[in-house]
Amino acid sequence: MNDFFLLNNESLPYVFVDQNIEIKQIQVKNLNRFAQFADPIKKLESYSIETITPLIEPQMLNIMGMCSLVTTIGPESFNENVGQSRMIVELVLKIIEVNEAFFKKDEKETDSKDSSWFEAFAYLVKMGHRHNDILDLSYGAFLQYLKEGHAVERQQVKSYAIAQRMASGANKRDWEKYLKQLDG
Repeated sequence: MNDFFLLNNESLPYVFVDQNIEIKQIQVKNLNRFAQFADPIKKLESYSIETITPLIEPQMLNIMGMCSLVTTIGPESFNENVGQSRMIVELVLKIIEVNEAFFKKDEKETDSKDSSWFEAFAYLVKMGHRHNDILDLSYGAFLQYLKEGHAVERQQVKSYAIAQRMASGANKRDWEKYLKQLDG
């Protein structure tokens, strides 16, 4: 999904057994519940019809819970189609596609040095976001804001280092010229 899809918290129209539904992005405020339901699927090495099909029957309650959070399928409609395993697998694959930020395999193992949720929230609040707005973000947008915030912060540190170096080695005229450039 593209950046605008994430930023606008858009949903994907989808047809599930002749019923028009929407597949939504998981919001930060529902992430813990979603993770509980989606964890057996997230643990898979890859996501395909072949890898998900064996999970349909033993993980049906988790799949139903996951669907309740990120689709507009009613429980009665889902129950009526519980025997449609191929359609359910395809729906799960679309949920994975829409919520790619959650299902994406981490490039590095998480360790105890990683930030906590409170640190991440505090960081975004420091960058100008409001707590309730963060909770309403899709998880993908949340991760992008963190990523971009860190990039801005690294650029600021780099600018401070350059300014310090300039201050240490520049004569007065060159230093004033540099400051004027910074002011625009």
